[in-house]
Amino acid sequence: MGWLSELLKGGGDELGWDDLIRRIVDAIAPLKVYGRKGDVTFPDDVIVRITVAEASQSVIQGFVDKPELDREVGAALANRCDVAPQALPTREYVVSAADRSSIIATEGAPRVWRIVVSGGDRDGSQLPLPASWSELTFGRGADSNDLAVCEKTEFVSRRAGKLHRAGNQLEVASLDQGDELVVRRPSGETVRPARTARGYAVVKADDTIELGDGRGNLVKLLVSRS
Repeated sequence: MGWLSELLKGGGDELGWDDLIRRIVDAIAPLKVYGRKGDVTFPDDVIVRITVAEASQSVIQGFVDKPELDREVGAALANRCDVAPQALPTREYVVSAADRSSIIATEGAPRVWRIVVSGGDRDGSQLPLPASWSELTFGRGADSNDLAVCEKTEFVSRRAGKLHRAGNQLEVASLDQGDELVVRRPSGETVRPARTARGYAVVKADDTIELGDGRGNLVKLLVSRS
């Protein structure tokens, strides 16, 4: 985490990594409400609007784009409010430029992640991801996975990969699909999660997760959010 601190130490009206996390938690925590039995609940979705000086906008956007930030926000928020991580809201971050820094959290309209399958025996299927999910597995066959992207397409592993929700983006890990699980960006850039240091790759709306056999055959999972 030291290199992140070096990117922006903060000071004055600037935000560093730790300051940003603390102020996001400060903004979200007041949205909690107590149920009849005293249990803490939150809205399903929260939009966190972050304004910073124009000179700092790209750095703060870089922080927000890292899944580590949302994980640390979730851990700190769960600790502050004494709730289980799965009871926390989905968090979406919007960064813009302004004269002074501010962080405001408001209830957001629910948005659904959706996967459209291209190729294989479930070609054309639209698979909305369930509400309030945090992690799910996908691959061949419903009996082995939370999300069945095919039934009999043999080159797709039974447990091909795993998706993890990280704020307003996802992360994907390859399980039994190995090197043949590839994330393809709209720009054409490709990432193989199995070759990354953490074993995960970030997935954003409009990215595609490709499951292949090494010989050109593919099942593509087109990721969208609406």
